[in-house]
Parts: sequence; structure tokens; C-alpha cells
Amino acid sequence: MSILLLALQQNACDRKTSDKDLVYVTAYDALRTMNEPTGVFGRRTKSVFCDPRSRELYAQKHIAGAISLPFEDMTLEAKGVLGEDTAVVVYDSDYNDVLAKAASKRLLELGFSRVYTLEGGLKAWEKAGNDVATGVPTTAPELPDAPVR
Repeated sequence: MSILLLALQQNACDRKTSDKDLVYVTAYDALRTMNEPTGVFGRRTKSVFCDPRSRELYAQKHIAGAISLPFEDMTLEAKGVLGEDTAVVVYDSDYNDVLAKAASKRLLELGFSRVYTLEGGLKAWEKAGNDVATGVPTTAPELPDAPVR
């Protein structure tokens, strides 16, 4: 019985995703989704913009208030930085960039259930007249303590 349970747990951690699993949103839809009440009592849950580009590109220009979480750090840092039960809108630089798709899939594989991919990335966000910012985040994300071995 314990072998069967172990096998099921291992398969649950290895969720595979494809482009069919992605939910695309426009800049308008992203804002609406992030501000939409959810749950039994119509309360808003936590929602964030996630920038999976390098910290250097983030510093040059990003969606105001977005969290910098470079793709290469996502597996180790996502749950600690983004938190549980969070709606996440992932974006990259432009219409043809594939980084947002890859990052959205990674978040789905890590167990995030409300992941959206911003169509057109930062370029579409600006074109829609939304705010952008420059510079690095004022606080570094807190990382969970490493397990003691």
C-alpha cells in the first residue's frame, strides 16, 4: 500500500503542461481578473503581476508593482515569493516572446491554479495606456529557510 501511495505522490509532482493549459488575457482582462471578487463572500484574493525576465530587464522597465521572479529562479522561489492561492498574471517583453508561456507553464506545474499569460507582454500593456516603472524592487524577496541535512 505504501508503495502505491509513494508512486501516486511522485506522479502528482510531475505535472506536465502544454500550450493548451495556458489562459491568455489582454491588459484590460488582466486588470479585471485581478480585481474581480471571488469566493463565497465575494472577497478579493491576492493577485500579482509576475515578471520572469532577468532582473536587468526588470530594472529597465516593468509593469508598476510587478514582482521580479526570473525564470531560472522560479522553481525554488515561486511559492515563497508569490504565496499560495494567488492569481498570477505572467508577462514578458513583446508579442513574440516565449518566456511568459514557459513561466506560466512552470507555475502551473508548481501547483498554482490561477495563472494567466498577458498577450503582447509589456509592449501591449504600455500600448493600452497602463503604468510602467523602472528600477529594482525596494525589498528583496524572502526565501524559505533551506532544510537542514
